[in-house]
Amino acid sequence: MYSTKSARKCINITFTKIILHKQILVTHKFKIEDRRRKVATLLAQSMNETEIAYELNVNQSTISRDINALKKLSQRFVYDLANSDLAYYYKQCQGG
Repeated sequence: MYSTKSARKCINITFTKIILHKQILVTHKFKIEDRRRKVATLLAQSMNETEIAYELNVNQSTISRDINALKKLSQRFVYDLANSDLAYYYKQCQGG
């Protein structure tokens, strides 16, 4: 059996590991989002995947995945816009 003191120590260590893991995930997510912003900017400057990969010092397959994620994100944005704001504005224009 664990003593109360050792059980608390075990719980504290586990809790600390969970907090650190969450911080790592948040940092990793931020890095991905930051890189995708850069990819979008470079795409807008007419750079291709190979050039972007070289510029950001990552593999071309990473850039390809980022571009696919950006496409899905923009499709979702347009879909959400069509389902909410456009319907509202259409009704307003029709006098409703």
